[in-house]
Amino acid sequence: MKFPKIDLCKIKKITAIEITTIFLAFIALGVYYSPKFMQKQEIMKAAKIKADNAVFASKVLEEFSQNKDAKPSIVTQKVADELNLIAKNPYDKKAKAYTFDINCKACNSIEYDDNLSMVILTTYNKKGDLIARTVIKPPSFVTYNKMEEDKNN
Repeated sequence: MKFPKIDLCKIKKITAIEITTIFLAFIALGVYYSPKFMQKQEIMKAAKIKADNAVFASKVLEEFSQNKDAKPSIVTQKVADELNLIAKNPYDKKAKAYTFDINCKACNSIEYDDNLSMVILTTYNKKGDLIARTVIKPPSFVTYNKMEEDKNN
C-alpha cells in the first residue's frame, strides 16, 4: 500500500480576508446578543435588591418580636450593620446594600421614626427609580412593590 505524497506548498493557507470575515462575524454576534444579556443582568440585579428588602423586613420584624420596647433607630442600625456584612449591593460591590441615605441609587434606603415606632425601607434601581417600599410598624408591615403597569403611568 502506497501513501500519497503531500506537497506542503499546495496546502491552502487562510487569507487575511477570511480571518477578517470570521472576526466580523463574531463581533456581529456579540453586538446582537449583548443587549439581551445586559437586560437579563439588570432584571437579576433588581430582583436581588428586592430580595434584600424582604430579608431586611423579616429581620427587623424578628428583632421587634424579641424586644417589643426596642426603638426603631437601634433596631435598624443593628440589622443594617449585620446584613451589610453579608449582603452586597448588586450594582456596586463596594457600596453597602443598606444605607440611611435617602437619595441613594441602586440601594435599600432606610428611614425610621422613633416617635411613631415605624421603619420605612425603600428600594431603588440603578436609575434611582422606586422598585419597592416596605413600611414596618410592629407587629406588622405593609409592602408596596412597583409593578410593570406602574411604568406606564
